Formats: sequence, structure tokens, C-alpha cells
Amino acid sequence: MKKILLIFLLFLMPISISAEEKYEFKGGILYNDGKKVTGTFELISEKNKAKGNFVNGLPDGIFERYYPDGSVMLKNTFVAGIRMTEETYYKSGKLFIKFSKKDDSLKVFYEDGNLVLSRNIKTGSYIIYHENGKPLMVFDGNVSTLYNENNEILFKLNDESLDNQGDLKELKDGSYRLVKNNRVIATLDTSGTITTFLYSTGEPLMRSNDNNGLLQVFFKNGKVFFESDGNNFRINYKDGKPLYKTNRITEIFFNKDGEEIPNDLEKVIGIRKIK
Repeated sequence: MKKILLIFLLFLMPISISAEEKYEFKGGILYNDGKKVTGTFELISEKNKAKGNFVNGLPDGIFERYYPDGSVMLKNTFVAGIRMTEETYYKSGKLFIKFSKKDDSLKVFYEDGNLVLSRNIKTGSYIIYHENGKPLMVFDGNVSTLYNENNEILFKLNDESLDNQGDLKELKDGSYRLVKNNRVIATLDTSGTITTFLYSTGEPLMRSNDNNGLLQVFFKNGKVFFESDGNNFRINYKDGKPLYKTNRITEIFFNKDGEEIPNDLEKVIGIRKIK
């Protein structure tokens, strides 16, 4: 009798049912059961976590993404879903990439703080820098200028030929030397299709191959700094690992360990409301 009474009382007790939230992050908008949400949320992907504020489903305010160890990988500022600024960090906490929509600018840094690349997205002009932080190549409109590590102009491409950049001298083997201010600044092979510009200390700085359209720029240690074949462009770290790749359609940045820095959240596998 007592057992039957106990079961009866259990049925009379109020039952609390906790319905699982049905969050979905789709097309840059966060939903809960089909409705746009507001609040601070944590988004979990297979490789990392992100945290940010949403207003009516759109990112609004500071949005951070983290490395597996919890350090900040990416810090974005949004206004009604529009990314206004973006800062990417090395695992050490040093600034890696900085983007500003207001200035239409993109800057990429080495971990020591020296610039790798700066670009004006609106005008398309950009500068690639030497290891010492001085400009290496400046692309501005129809003019491209190459500098050595001492900030001396080696070559300016504005429909001028090489012989207008210095004295072109032919050697006995049929190859050429380009001399400027009593110093050899470039060499040409016997066919005149492979041109190599030099550092002030004689190491190869830039090589242009008209046979295959390949352009390469080298660090002083001989490793390729960046290369382009007209369709694909790649910048490397000083140890030869990729820093940046593009094929004119997609852009990929890599950290020093060779891991890809995602531009957007990968497939979200979990969402949690914080407040």
C-alpha cells in the first residue's frame, strides 16, 4: 500500500522539462529554433572556439577566436554584421595581421614586429618589405619599383627597358651584367630571358624568368621569400614555410607552425549562450 501511494504522489509532483536550445549558425547569422538571437555566445568548431556578441542574429562588437591553448588567435570588431577591423595574432601574442575597413588597409607582420606586406585594398597598391623592414618592392598603379636592402632603387618598371636602368654590358660568354654606380646590380643569361637582381652584397635578390613567367624573390639565406607565376602568389617565412597563398580567388594565411589561419568559422559543432 505504501509503495502504491508513493508512486501516486510522484505522478502528482510537478515535472520540469528542459528543452534543448536549437542554435544554428548559418550564413553569418545565429538562430535559435529559426529565430535570430541576441546575446553573448560561444561557438565551438572542430579546431577552436570563438566568443562574441550577437544582436538580432548578427555579430556586433568584439568577436574573438582562440588557439587550442586558449590564447587569442583572432580579434574582430563588427557593426551589425559588418567586419570593421580584424587582428590576427601569433601564438606568442604578437600581432600577425591587421585589417581596417575604414582605411581599406591590410598589414602583415613578422613576429619581431617588422612588416612583411602592406596593402591598400581600395587602390590595389602594396609594398613588400625586406627582412630589415625597408621596402623591397613597391607596386603603385602602373609603376613597380625594386629596392635593395639599403633602400637603393635597383629597377623601376614603367615601360622602360633594362638599359635605361644602368649600363648593360655583354660578357665573353654571351651573358650580360647591368652596372649602376660602378656596381653590378643584375645579371642576364645568354638568352636574355632570365634576369637576376642582386643584394648589395652580391646574393640573388629577385629572379625573373620569361620562359615560364616565374618571378621569385629571395631572402639573403637563399630561401624563397615570395614567388608568383601570374596566377598564384606565395609568401614564405624565413625558414621557407608558407605564410600566405593566393590564387586570385582565395587567400590563405598560415602561422609559423604551418597551420592555416581560418578566415571564417569552420563547421560549428556546438553553440552555448554565455549571457
